[in-house]
Amino acid sequence: MSHLEAVRRELVQRRLLPVAILLLVALVAIPFVLAEDPEPIAPAAPAPAAGADATLTATAPSGESVVSLTTDGERTERRRVLGARKNPFEPAKAPRAAATPESDATAAQEPGAGGGTPSSGGGTASPGSSGGTGTTPPAMIAPTTPPATEAPPERPRLSYELYSLTVRFGDTSAGSLDRLNLPRLKPLPSAEDPILIYLGVGEDEKTAVFIVDANVEPQGDGTCKPSPANCETIHLRKGDTEFFDVTDEAGEVTAQYQLDLLDVKRTTTASASEAKAARSRASKAGRRELRARGPLRYRYDAESGTVRKLDAKAFKALVAKTAKATGSLLGGF
Repeated sequence: MSHLEAVRRELVQRRLLPVAILLLVALVAIPFVLAEDPEPIAPAAPAPAAGADATLTATAPSGESVVSLTTDGERTERRRVLGARKNPFEPAKAPRAAATPESDATAAQEPGAGGGTPSSGGGTASPGSSGGTGTTPPAMIAPTTPPATEAPPERPRLSYELYSLTVRFGDTSAGSLDRLNLPRLKPLPSAEDPILIYLGVGEDEKTAVFIVDANVEPQGDGTCKPSPANCETIHLRKGDTEFFDVTDEAGEVTAQYQLDLLDVKRTTTASASEAKAARSRASKAGRRELRARGPLRYRYDAESGTVRKLDAKAFKALVAKTAKATGSLLGGF
C-alpha cells in the first residue's frame, strides 16, 4: 500500500489525478461498448423494371423516403438546367488552328479540298478512311521565316562646321594694329619673314593654334606648348593678347609684335561641297613654309575642320614616312 500511496501523492502533487481517473474509467467502459450488437443494415430497395418510367427512390436509415417514384403524369413542369448537354467521358477536342491566307491557298491545291480534284465519287479512298470515301488530311505548312531586314543607310550629316579667326596684329612701334580675318596657314607678318603661322582651331573649337618661330620669345596670355622654355606652338583664346619679341643671333631684340585674338567664329553649312571648298582654302605661302620645316606634331582634320595633336606613336610613324618620301612633309596640312 505504501507504493500506491506514493503514486497517488505524486499524481496529486502534479495535478494528474483527474487524468488518471478518466483513463481508468475508459479502460473499464471500452469492453462493454464493444460487446453491444450493431443495428441491422436496412435492405436496399429493389431496382425498378426496365420499361417503367419512374425515378429511383432512396430510403433513409430512419425509414423516411428521401426520393419517391414519379410517373409521367405526376411531372407538372420541365426541369431546366444551365449549359448544353455534354458527355463527361468524351475526350476534349483539339484546338483549331487559325486559318491563314497561305494555308487556304495550299488547302485549295490539295486533292479533296474545295475547288480541287474530289477524292470521293469513284476515286480511291485515302488510307485510314472508311466507307470508300477518302478525306485528305490538311497540308502541313512549313514555318516561314521573316525576310532579313537590311540596316538603314547612314544618314548624311545635316551640318558642317566652318571656322573663321579675327585678330589684330602689327608692330608695337606702329601707331595702330591691323584688323585681319586670318585664313588657315596664314604666315605673320609676311611670307618672306614669318614669325607665326596660323594652323587652325583646336579640338575644343575655342582655341587658335599658332606655330612659333625658333628666334621668337612670346609673352602674354597665351599657352606655350610643350613648355614655356620650349615654345613650339602658342594657343590663344578669345580676348587673349600676346607679345612676340624677335631676337637675332646674339639674343638682342630687334622687333616686337602684338597679337590680339578678337573672335573665333563658328558657322555651319548644309552643303558638303561648300564645306570642303572652305576647308581646303589655305595660304599657299604658309603651306610652303611648313613643308620646309618638316613634319608637324599637329594634323588638320578636314572632316571636323579642326586641328588635333598627334600622339607619340602616330608622330613617330609620320616622321618615318616622311623620311622615306621626298613629297609633302606637311603631315596633313
